[in-house]
Amino acid sequence: MQVTLSRPRWQRWQHRRFAREARGFSLTELMVVMVILAALLVAAAPVFMKSSTKARQASREVVKGHLNRARSHAIATQQATAVLFANYNAGPELGGKMLGIAEMKWEDDPNDAKPGAYEVKSVLQRWEKLPGSMMVDQSSVGHQKPSIMDVDENFRVRLNRKDVDSRAIIFSPSGQIVAPVDQAIEILLGAGNLTNGQVTATEKNGGKISYDRLQINRLTGRARQTLAE
Repeated sequence: MQVTLSRPRWQRWQHRRFAREARGFSLTELMVVMVILAALLVAAAPVFMKSSTKARQASREVVKGHLNRARSHAIATQQATAVLFANYNAGPELGGKMLGIAEMKWEDDPNDAKPGAYEVKSVLQRWEKLPGSMMVDQSSVGHQKPSIMDVDENFRVRLNRKDVDSRAIIFSPSGQIVAPVDQAIEILLGAGNLTNGQVTATEKNGGKISYDRLQINRLTGRARQTLAE
């Protein structure tokens, strides 16, 4: 006589559950998931674009505000005043992203027959960081003309408890820009990352690097946005 023993109910239920799990997803289920993800991406795209546009606009206003305040201070106090741009050696979190305003002083070297040079006298306000991933770029991002970050002259300054180099746009007591000299003053603003002192643009439009180009008037210090070349 042959006796057949049936498995307990809990074992039969567990077997069916494991069988369902091993089966995986059907093609229909995968297609439904892909359609949902595509819809979410389409819905989120305008939000990302709007956020990027706002960051670029806010960055332009930060730069213009610093230029206006530095020029006003230079005229009011009759002291040369500069807008400082933290150089890339300040590190990926600060380089090209931090702006400050400082009074400048003219220093002559008695042992050098060459003309003197400006030095930072004192920083007038807290440094301000550009919003999001925005930064002040150099011409290597694709622009043909040198920008403020391509200027050779550096100014040593204290930032976040360490000494770093900075580029500067200096206003004389008359309100005119006296440095940098002998070149058009342009500021490039765009989203990017800084790695080992090299800038990598992260925002593109039609396959080309996307950035804002500001030309600075030497007489008035005003920034005018122009088309990128």
